[in-house]
Amino acid sequence: MWGTDSAVALDDTVLSSAAKYTIGLQPVEDPGPFPGSVTPTTPTITIAGERDGQSTFDVVKYPQVQPKKPGQMDFDHFHTGIEIQWWLKKWAHDYPDLVDLYVVGESFSGQPIYQLTITNKSTGADTDKPAAFFEGNRHSGETSSAESSLWLAHHLITQAGKDEKVKKLLAEKAFYIRPVNNPDGHNLYLYTAQTNRSSVRPQDNDGDGKFDDDSGEDLNKDGYLSQMRQYVGAGKGTHVIDERDPAKNVMLNVGAGKGDYLMFSEGVDSDGDGASNEDGIGGLDLHRNYPYNWHVMPENDATGRNLTQGGAGAYPLSEPETRHVYTWLMSHTNIGVVNSMDTRVPMHLRGPSTCDPEECMYTNDRKLYEHFDKAGAGFTGYRYTGSVYIDYATRNGGEPEPLFGHGPDFGYFQYGSIWYGDELWNGGDFKDYDNDDRFADWERSRWCAENGRTNCFLPWTTIQHPTLGKVEVGGINPKFWSQNPSADLIGQWAMNQARFNLYLSESLPQVKLSQVEVKPLRRGQSDGATHEIAATVTNTGRIPTALEQAKEIKIVAPDTVEVDGARVVGEAPEFYLDGGKARKVTLRVTKGDTDTVKVNAVSVRGGLSSATARLR
Repeated sequence: MWGTDSAVALDDTVLSSAAKYTIGLQPVEDPGPFPGSVTPTTPTITIAGERDGQSTFDVVKYPQVQPKKPGQMDFDHFHTGIEIQWWLKKWAHDYPDLVDLYVVGESFSGQPIYQLTITNKSTGADTDKPAAFFEGNRHSGETSSAESSLWLAHHLITQAGKDEKVKKLLAEKAFYIRPVNNPDGHNLYLYTAQTNRSSVRPQDNDGDGKFDDDSGEDLNKDGYLSQMRQYVGAGKGTHVIDERDPAKNVMLNVGAGKGDYLMFSEGVDSDGDGASNEDGIGGLDLHRNYPYNWHVMPENDATGRNLTQGGAGAYPLSEPETRHVYTWLMSHTNIGVVNSMDTRVPMHLRGPSTCDPEECMYTNDRKLYEHFDKAGAGFTGYRYTGSVYIDYATRNGGEPEPLFGHGPDFGYFQYGSIWYGDELWNGGDFKDYDNDDRFADWERSRWCAENGRTNCFLPWTTIQHPTLGKVEVGGINPKFWSQNPSADLIGQWAMNQARFNLYLSESLPQVKLSQVEVKPLRRGQSDGATHEIAATVTNTGRIPTALEQAKEIKIVAPDTVEVDGARVVGEAPEFYLDGGKARKVTLRVTKGDTDTVKVNAVSVRGGLSSATARLR
């Protein structure tokens, strides 16, 4: 996040937990005392990248990011990058039998991207077990997803010796948890008033040939980029104060020449094009950068008439944050479920993203997804579940619309997994007062007023704008109500989402070997076999050892049974197991130098299971 040309260096004592690192497994080291500050102690920080506009911004010390008690975990605040790194290192140090800490790569600005592997190491290597991958904070301001990832990691680690269900999970499964996939954007959001969509890589969002040349300005210095209203007289503006809002926080658009106020986003027209804040920091969307069905951005379509995708990047996996997810997944194909979380629909969101599920998914796969849709809503109460193309695109009416280069599509069509991109938080949509099946700002403000909440909306304060003159700044809290919950609510939302992710993990395929029997054969068998071994392999999980889509694209090798200590005669058996199904396998073997052999059920996504047998 901080460029090499930064005018102000971060305090070494603050970042004592962020020592030098190498890519890969991190050494187990005591991170030392809790950082003296969870935000930079310098007045400003500089964002990496060469841009035509501002790169250095004031540091804001939000009360919403302060722990209740330093060094004790709580989920009544949002964890900054400084605090998260300390906790990840502490967990790896304090629980070496459960936790490994990796730096899986670097962000656009060169920051380390940290990831935990959590499993009971005494019961096998993580790569020998069915695994789940959970990722937070791909999108800069969607910090609730990082909190849910942290909640899950904390729950697994601290309950490993207390909760029998967790104990069983960690004995049989592995968890790969990446709390913050986009540290550049996460820090930009929690350390400054700025917001952005995804990566901080400079982009030309307004098509004027310049990069990031018109970001917002925090004119009233309250730490937020909110709204501005200017009173211009009755019938001369576009907005009025919405009388349905008892707190009088909300403005209503009544059309040009009918209102009393003009509305603007907070800031100035830095590039002089007549619009304010239309080209802020970055602009690429890391969730449009996956290789499956990737499309170019509009400005790169030479025909000028094809379907394009805004924010897609220069090419598939052009962005390091997405590429590091891809490379981990492709080198850890024991992963059977993924949730790469966002905010704020709220929705259990999954593919397909470009087609009707009934037309382009295998029926068995689709029905399994539909089961998880329903189960997820039971844990979270989210209003929406289903596919991007149908359910997400039409939730407010209209026709289905495609998203290209989308993670859930890659996850199903190319990776053959159960892959969700769940959207946490409801944007403050707690009560539909007029029963029109929609939520407006006046309803959000009314609910807050009726529930004694004063932090949902920022008070309108008068300032002198450099070009507009007298204006008022305020409106809905853009960080801790609109895009994410207030700090006192984040724990509940993080936990509910994490419990669905636990359910996904419990549903992973799991092979179990049983009923191993040995039958000696008469001498002189034509194939040289001396014994016949019969064994039953059962998938005790809910998910098949390979989805139908996974079989089609051959991302997952077939399950099989192997024998250590004897030679299997003929071809090894190959099969896949649906959830809850069993397969009896018979092997003909030639005895070697030992009487005792090890029979192994081997599955890429269902793990390993072994039993010993004696060849008499």
